[in-house]
Amino acid sequence: MNKKLPSFKNRLQASLGFGFMLMLFCQASLAQQISGKVISDDGEALPGVNVLIEGTTTGASTDGDGKFVLNVNDPNAVLVFSFIGYTTERRTVGNQTTINITLTADLQKLAEVVVVGYGVQKKVNLTAAVATISAEDLVSRQSPNTISLLQGRTPGLQVVQNSGQPGLENNDIRIRGQSTFSNAGNNPLILIDGVEGRMDLLNPNMIADISVLKDAASAAVYGSRAANGVILVTTKKGKEGRLNIDYSYTYSSMKPSMKVDRVTNAVEYMELMNKAIDHSGKQPTWYYTPEMIQPYRDNPNSAQYPSYDWTDALIRTAPMHKHFLSLSGGKGGTTFNAGLGILDETGMLLATGYKRYDAQINFKTELSKFVTFGSDISIARGKRTDTAITAGSTIADLIDFNSSEDQMLSAYAAPPVATPWLPDGSGRFTAYAYPNHGGNKNPIAIATDGGGKRADNTYLLFSPYLNFKILPGLTADVRGAFKFQEEMIKALIVSSYGNEFFPDANGVYKANASVWNGGTNSLAQRNARENQYTAYATLRYDKTFAGGHHFTGMVGYQQENYRYDRLEAYRTKLPSKTLWDLFAGAAAAQSTSSNSYEWATQSVFGRINYDYKDKYLVEFSFRDDASSRFPSDNRMAFFPSVSAGWRLTQESFMSNVSWMDELKLRGSWGQLGNQNIGNYPYQNSLSISSEGTEQLDYNFGGTIAQGVSKRTTNNTKIKWETTSVADIGLDFSLFHSKVFGSVDWYEKRTSDILRALQVPDHMGLRAPTINDGIMKNTGWEFILGHKNQIGKFGYSISANLETYKNTLVRYGNREIVGTNIRQEGLPFNEYYLLVQDGVYQNQAEIDNGPTPSYTSGLLPKPGDLKFKDISGPDGVPDGRVDLTYDRVPVKGAFPKFNYGFNVTATYGSFDLTVFIQGVYGRKTFVKDWGVSPFNQAAAPPSWWATKAWDGEGTSNTIPAVYVDSQYTPNNQNSTFWLGNSSYLRIKNVQLGYTLPAAWSQKVKMQHLRVFASGDNLYTFTKFFKGLDPERAAQPIPSTASSFGNQFNSTSTSVPTRAAIFPQPTIYSFGVRATF
Repeated sequence: MNKKLPSFKNRLQASLGFGFMLMLFCQASLAQQISGKVISDDGEALPGVNVLIEGTTTGASTDGDGKFVLNVNDPNAVLVFSFIGYTTERRTVGNQTTINITLTADLQKLAEVVVVGYGVQKKVNLTAAVATISAEDLVSRQSPNTISLLQGRTPGLQVVQNSGQPGLENNDIRIRGQSTFSNAGNNPLILIDGVEGRMDLLNPNMIADISVLKDAASAAVYGSRAANGVILVTTKKGKEGRLNIDYSYTYSSMKPSMKVDRVTNAVEYMELMNKAIDHSGKQPTWYYTPEMIQPYRDNPNSAQYPSYDWTDALIRTAPMHKHFLSLSGGKGGTTFNAGLGILDETGMLLATGYKRYDAQINFKTELSKFVTFGSDISIARGKRTDTAITAGSTIADLIDFNSSEDQMLSAYAAPPVATPWLPDGSGRFTAYAYPNHGGNKNPIAIATDGGGKRADNTYLLFSPYLNFKILPGLTADVRGAFKFQEEMIKALIVSSYGNEFFPDANGVYKANASVWNGGTNSLAQRNARENQYTAYATLRYDKTFAGGHHFTGMVGYQQENYRYDRLEAYRTKLPSKTLWDLFAGAAAAQSTSSNSYEWATQSVFGRINYDYKDKYLVEFSFRDDASSRFPSDNRMAFFPSVSAGWRLTQESFMSNVSWMDELKLRGSWGQLGNQNIGNYPYQNSLSISSEGTEQLDYNFGGTIAQGVSKRTTNNTKIKWETTSVADIGLDFSLFHSKVFGSVDWYEKRTSDILRALQVPDHMGLRAPTINDGIMKNTGWEFILGHKNQIGKFGYSISANLETYKNTLVRYGNREIVGTNIRQEGLPFNEYYLLVQDGVYQNQAEIDNGPTPSYTSGLLPKPGDLKFKDISGPDGVPDGRVDLTYDRVPVKGAFPKFNYGFNVTATYGSFDLTVFIQGVYGRKTFVKDWGVSPFNQAAAPPSWWATKAWDGEGTSNTIPAVYVDSQYTPNNQNSTFWLGNSSYLRIKNVQLGYTLPAAWSQKVKMQHLRVFASGDNLYTFTKFFKGLDPERAAQPIPSTASSFGNQFNSTSTSVPTRAAIFPQPTIYSFGVRATF
């Protein structure tokens, strides 16, 4: 029986194989072979045309002669012919065996419109520098903050995410560099559906497209609000037809993209600490004795003698959930699109998190054939949690202090010789292991048992509008908007206690007197509200005259009113760490404060466009602004612009250049203003003394009366900062849009910059604000792309690059601010540093070298940094190194290039996107946590300490380790601390699969797609190991509030702290279904 089985199996396999081949033969004999040729409308064969059987993944592509062959089983099948740059054609097979197709150029491309100020324009007729970002570019990434999604998408737009803290990413946005050094700020105006709004609270799934207005010609109609450029966001609108239901869910797992590399081996740490103490000449009482070190050698990584990395306990892998549901459709002249989003983000840092509900509701209805009414509504409700640490006892200390950053620094400062919890397993917290750790905090105790910070934010943007069709070509639009924001922040500071890490002789872990977060429970609360009303009306006329002359004109009026109110209160001596209400505190120990301000603007604006046969293009626009922030004599300002374009491909001499689809030369010039100069800067103002903080009170007959004082000299002549922008650009498209790109040169010059008058220190009053500064940016922008379809395989590759030079043209007397210099002819805040010239190897080098005069009496030793003698009083080296003559400007504060690179590929139902972004030629000064050795005496040193000088000849680049920032021979502001912060970061990779339409329709769906993606996957950089080079050159932001502009940092100083809340690496899986 067993012997016959193989023979039976062989016969069975042969029979099945024959049957299968017979089925294939029968099927092939029944299949209908279709052949044909595809040509363009000018008679040229088109290779690479995609020929697909509709509803399937079966298809073919044309060869080099435009020919194709395809087998079709169903005579009712429809063949779809598609090719980039041409219209798509469909043909039913029927009984045909030959199908020849002529594809025509896609004229819709010529009709493609771009959103511009107060309207739209045909893309081919644009004469200004306007960049567009598609919705598809945004939704591929999974950042919880929509603004972050703009990064690297177009040249000239720089976006830096300063933090990974949930709900407070603190993005800085620049369009064509820094425009001003005043507190007027550099962030652009962001408009959502025509009115100012919060893009960070807008769900990216509701965005239809984004326009970036980069020059004055495109932004002049926004006048005083547009000095830093404009970002126009258009949300998705409904279309008439069936009801569409769209749902998507994404699960993400987040971990830090960078981690500061510190010495975490206990024995190595203690031995390095002893070397640093010796080199710095500190007291021997700081030493780790051999008796302290030996148990760590004998019992490595034990509970009592650990080698512990505190950041591992503070930072965790965190989940993020995102849900989105939208309904859209319309009938009988009424359309709608409503979207609801839920974001639930657990912070990577203990005790941090953010949850947000957002909704966008867009509605439009035709009241008659002449009148249309609509409204756009944005709503968001957010709740953010954080730790609470205070640097003082005022309300500002409690609410504004950057708690999350301090938590990170506390983890960096914690020596690896102890853990956050006692080794006895009781769960009690550790205060410190050795006396020289006494100043450290326990960040784990603070995060889990130290109170916290809660911020609740409510946001509403309601914008109704009317459109009137008055006469053929004449329309009017009226839009109003109400923006409301309210935020309540509570900071509960709870006293936390700890125990000494080592037990006494009786085995008792002694309770220590160290207290974190102050000596008593305290609560601070801030309620802030802003209301902004906007109304504008436009009248538009569009007319084409005989002979190809086309005119469009627009004129409008706008008014804005803004008010901000804030109330704060503080009480202490709360009896419980769980009470979050002020009434629980002691009334005898309380304080209150408040603040309010308002401003208003009135504007008239207009634009005229003329084109002759879509060939010669001219545009003039203007805005006449009035702002309450200026004195009455200088309250109004006029901002004009003019631009022109020449579409060379419309000329007869280009008619035979068939491979050139579009070639347009354009140029523009215009002026913009900046009214973000603060409130009441030209008025006399008085400071009111607060109890315990001012010495202004008066004693009248034994009664203390509150005093006031004038603190600042006012200037009633201040006026607008004015930015002038010139731009020359070239746009091109080749080979039926397979190759496309643009080149722009620009000069952006801001004059009359507001600054404090330079006066002697003994003046007494603060100096008045004056208009006396000029800053210039000159740069180039490049875009180059290629796209193609080869059978089932389609791809698109695009790259963008920007380079610019910043120059401080007028500033007055030079100023040295820490590590930076502000001097005419140099970039703003150019580094100003001593130049490292190696490391002293022996005493002879010190004796024979230039005399240091920067050490405050502490002479350098072998192993200390050596600096160059650059100059002296006579302009030549004088044998001394001092801070007056030997610091020099050092380039690197501004990058040489910003760039982005995007690849998209599709094959059948699969799609892949890769997005890369980077910066080249930037340097960042960092001399603080994460870099300096033994910062604040006990913090574990960074990676370079293990490569430090340790005897003659061991290193000529890295000095000997030392303790604390008071060791002046090495702690000078020098090029040693200047890191190369250029980087290339793989921002996003996404792989998706879309279910074929025939399959999805079987389960009653229009569309079903699943995907996996990764964000911030890897960073190539030579920056200080473990520090994020992307964030490195930005001001340290306040994390008090997620509110609007009044909390944004306007600091122009470059920080030395880069070890902060890290950006996340995000791994995501998601699904999207349309019904």
